[in-house]
Amino acid sequence: MLGESIKRIAPVVLVAMALSAIIPLRAQDNGNANPNPNPNAGPEPDGQYEPGRAVARISILNGDVSVRRGDSGDVVAAALNAPLMADDRLLTSSSSRAEVQLDSANMIRIGPNAEVHFAAMDTRSFQIQIAAGTVTFRTLRPSQAQVEVDTPSVAVRPLRAGAYRVTVHEDGTSEISVRTGEAEIDSERGGEHLEAGQTMNARGPASDPEFQVGQNTPLDAFDRWNDERDRYIQNSQSARHVSPDISGAEDLDQNGQWVNDPNYGSVWQPTVGPDWAPYQNGRWVWEDYYGWTWVSADAWGWAPYHYGRWFMGVGGWAWYPGSVFAHPYWAPAYVGFFGYGGGFGGGLGVGVGFGFGGVGWVALAPFEVFHPWWGRGFYGGYRGGAFGGSTIVNNVNVYNSFRNARVTGGAIGVSATAFGRGGQFSALNRSQLQSAGAVHGALPIAPDRSSLRLSDRAVSGRFPQARSQSFASRMQAPRVEHATFEQQQRGMQQMSRGNFNAPEAGNSGAGRAAESGSHGWNRFGEPIHGASGGGASLNGNSAAGLSRGYSQSAVRIGPPIVQQRGNSGGYSAPSSNASQSRSFGGARPAASAPANRGSGSVSRGGGGGGGHSGGGGGHHR
Repeated sequence: MLGESIKRIAPVVLVAMALSAIIPLRAQDNGNANPNPNPNAGPEPDGQYEPGRAVARISILNGDVSVRRGDSGDVVAAALNAPLMADDRLLTSSSSRAEVQLDSANMIRIGPNAEVHFAAMDTRSFQIQIAAGTVTFRTLRPSQAQVEVDTPSVAVRPLRAGAYRVTVHEDGTSEISVRTGEAEIDSERGGEHLEAGQTMNARGPASDPEFQVGQNTPLDAFDRWNDERDRYIQNSQSARHVSPDISGAEDLDQNGQWVNDPNYGSVWQPTVGPDWAPYQNGRWVWEDYYGWTWVSADAWGWAPYHYGRWFMGVGGWAWYPGSVFAHPYWAPAYVGFFGYGGGFGGGLGVGVGFGFGGVGWVALAPFEVFHPWWGRGFYGGYRGGAFGGSTIVNNVNVYNSFRNARVTGGAIGVSATAFGRGGQFSALNRSQLQSAGAVHGALPIAPDRSSLRLSDRAVSGRFPQARSQSFASRMQAPRVEHATFEQQQRGMQQMSRGNFNAPEAGNSGAGRAAESGSHGWNRFGEPIHGASGGGASLNGNSAAGLSRGYSQSAVRIGPPIVQQRGNSGGYSAPSSNASQSRSFGGARPAASAPANRGSGSVSRGGGGGGGHSGGGGGHHR
């Protein structure tokens, strides 16, 4: 009887012990929340996400790489840590390659002389079209994302984690090699199953292609580089400290250290100089739908700028990624914007008319209120001409309202006429912040064409012109309706003239698969030549069956990774009464990759010649 009582009591004791461990942690969080939260701040907006607005990340650059932007058609030099969105195209020249992380599980690596169109990107579906060159689509771990890689003749659907190499040759023929995993190869006339170790050649139009299956093509330098990247990502120690939906954590390993903070638990401290501050080394870029977006020049500058929060810890600046178990939300930046200094008026032709001569920003600390500047409401205004999503709050003390504004160098600014145009940033002192006005909602500064550039480099490299523009496709992915760049620019110019003083409201060397495989050229939906028995027939995927699309369930972007919590105590960040402003100029070059990031010729921060998440799960991700 006593033993039975102990069995019944033990679970209760364990639960009580667990709660006793959790409650003090929550109390510590409350004690370090923003000591002066804005009582008028509304709840975090919900439903800001539109299907098809996922964000990918350029995670590796080597050589001349460019991006043709889907929103404007501009071709710009690619940059490390730049976001890519639906309808963007990435182009590589004869000696370049790149990696694009779609989320924390799925990525595509692109060889020389390639053109890749990111036709559709949602939080759980990706459609990529290969116009030319060689790519490897890699799924590192089980993923809920539905993926399709299209060629001019067939559509490739990876069925599980694996490595899928796809080449589109100059004559438009396709070569698909399943290194690991398995895939369905679809056409309008039917489909074929491809196992690991097999290569398919396909030719002809998508309406009636021919195919041939043989043994895998030999491994080459491009495959070995892919393997090295796999090992580097899979061996990341930082991945254990962040949500599995956050991409880019592997870059933190060799650029800082994880420490235990008494208030926030495991936090990451970068290896930086004494004058460094978050959102200091990089540039503000105008992105379709998301507006002003931070592109970091720090080699590790993806996850810490688009997820989580920053604060000044005992050992210096530290990044708090949020709970490992919480779902993260990607943002163009987690900052608070404000205006400061004398106004320039609205007659400069760049849409600067919000009453201040400078634009400043400060990294948000854990649990501080965040005011998004993007979403359906903002974006719809570009097309409908109705705006009302910005307020300048002049009765807010920026120095006291943001914890990191009280840290020396934590508040950063630039002339309003130079914001988003490659201007030189400066650290702001306390006197400059005393008359500042906080911006809630869209920052009322209009972009120009220079705001579309991801770096100061000019587009370089020679890109082949003969590119396929017609592709096989089965996926019914969400299509994105763009407001043109001109519409967005006019909308922001209109907003900037408003009254904002209202109260707060290539081919990599592998040859083609031998055409002397186990059978000759075949047509989808017909018996395979030379095959014996029913086992050699196609999978029975009829053209009628291919008309069925994938089911979609859009994931909404809700509050950011942390929420405002009540205040039960004061927090005093290190303060400064310095009267001098430090200037640190434009973005510094990103550091080169350590040797173990890939082959010796691959540079993390190299590249030049051209482009634009989510990581962490698509939206990232």
